[in-house]
Amino acid sequence: MLTALSSLASEQANPTERTMGKVKQFLDCAASQEDTVIKYRASDMVLAIHSDGSYLSEPKPRSRAGGHYFCSEDVPDPNGELHTEAGIIKAVMSSAAEAKLGGLFINAK
Repeated sequence: MLTALSSLASEQANPTERTMGKVKQFLDCAASQEDTVIKYRASDMVLAIHSDGSYLSEPKPRSRAGGHYFCSEDVPDPNGELHTEAGIIKAVMSSAAEAKLGGLFINAK
């Protein structure tokens, strides 16, 4: 949902009827979702981050980055989320690999 909301926020500067349709679709989706439950369990608590970036996935040649922060004793098995990052990379990336590295940099800050 963060990705869709971020994309809508960047479109609101120059809204169109299509933007309004996207907003209505987002609100319908949000209203129909069940409440999320986060479970925490005792573990050795190592901070893990899943990071990713997408190349030229936004208008005006921009790329997107995201990350999911959680504690876990085994990285593939998340133990409740701590933070989720989703946003548009301000710099223009020249390749998909550079977008992924940009996402890694944003999440490591």
